[in-house]
Amino acid sequence: MREERSGYQKSVYYMTDRELRAYKWRQRRQRELRRKVMTFVATLCLIFTCMISYHAITTSANTGEDELNFKYYTNITVQNGETLWDIADKYIDYDQYDGKREYVAEVVHINHLDEDASLRAGQHIVVPYYSTEFVK
Repeated sequence: MREERSGYQKSVYYMTDRELRAYKWRQRRQRELRRKVMTFVATLCLIFTCMISYHAITTSANTGEDELNFKYYTNITVQNGETLWDIADKYIDYDQYDGKREYVAEVVHINHLDEDASLRAGQHIVVPYYSTEFVK
């Protein structure tokens, strides 16, 4: 009569030497299997974490390809017949402004001009411009 097959586990105190060796061997195999599974899971987690970290670093890192643009202001003299729109054509950087209207609005604001007021020849105004060169 084998009691192990019915799901009943015999106490180690009542096992024969052969049964005890087989029981200990099964226990070792189960521990080894658990250790292997845990090692595999830990390795997968480490690989996943490394992949996410690498992706985060490479996407947020500045590759140096993007040039820095510095904003400067210059004083210009308005020429005869020149408008704010003509000045915007010369100094606007479309990477920094959505359009000429936004640039002209900034020039009007900087110089405290009325939007309807026309410029006079010889008038001095300040206009912004962008450059990749750093000037001290």
